[in-house]
Amino acid sequence: MNEPFSARLKASTATIHDEVEHTTFMVDLMEGRLDSRAYALLLKQYDVIYAVLESKSREFADDPVFAPFHDTHLFRAERIAADLAALDGGDLPVMPSSDAYAAHLAGLERPEQVIAHHYTRYLGDLSGGQAIGALMARHYALGPAALTMWDFSALGKTKPYKDAYRRLLDGVAATGGDEQIVVDETIEAFRLNGALLIDLTDATEHRAVPVA
Repeated sequence: MNEPFSARLKASTATIHDEVEHTTFMVDLMEGRLDSRAYALLLKQYDVIYAVLESKSREFADDPVFAPFHDTHLFRAERIAADLAALDGGDLPVMPSSDAYAAHLAGLERPEQVIAHHYTRYLGDLSGGQAIGALMARHYALGPAALTMWDFSALGKTKPYKDAYRRLLDGVAATGGDEQIVVDETIEAFRLNGALLIDLTDATEHRAVPVA
């Protein structure tokens, strides 16, 4: 039996995914070595990136390859802006890597490319992203008003939604999409995320403190 495309996509990107997940900034943030300002700095980057991603999602909403993935309940831009306001993070800088990431998204021309970034960001938010929200509350005493980005209750139960999303990935070829473009662009998405997290590591390294 042929391996489902969703499984092949995960396997093909596992190495770079793991590298990005273990970037120093993310490890320090998740282990409580930074502070709420560092988390707000991350959100500031997302403020730029998600706005462009969601614009692209709307642009390709009627494309037969991308249309099954378009779901406004996933959109995070308004929530990110609200969380930033709650954190008083409007004055924080945008990293050059975030501008580069946003420019790359703006230039996407194929629906498969948009799927790759949609998958990388939103399925990540529905998976490991849930731990980010919980740990930000635990380590930095952030209340719900600063963590709405991670609230996907409008989707219903998370696992059935993610399972259905993977079935959509498995059907990309059936809608006329090119699976290899999705794989290649997903690797690029992780590369762009990695570059962003390296910038954030450099911006916050003096603030990291040992955790007993």
